[in-house]
Amino acid sequence: MEAMAPATPIKLKASAYDACEKCTGKGWEDPASGITHIGVMATKDQTMAVDPDVIPLGTWILIEDMGVFRAEDTGGAIKGNRIDIYMESHQEALEFGLQEVTAWALEPAF
Repeated sequence: MEAMAPATPIKLKASAYDACEKCTGKGWEDPASGITHIGVMATKDQTMAVDPDVIPLGTWILIEDMGVFRAEDTGGAIKGNRIDIYMESHQEALEFGLQEVTAWALEPAF
């Protein structure tokens, strides 16, 4: 798969996760709990997990009708045109479900 070019719309399957052990495999007592792949604390309305072969880590992405997010994390099930958006609670993540979204890269990765 090729990395997406800036301003090129891409269709993605979006799911959601939070920092709980069920979603990340890390317990709350784990010092790495809530820390993303790039080493920052996961933040609601900003952090998303991506396949870095499709969306490079650090890239800011505009998701239609949702806002701007940053590719800060990765996940075992996040492959290809799939993203996982960080939520503050497991209930919020469950309610988000699985959605198809349209997104655009706003700037290249750092």
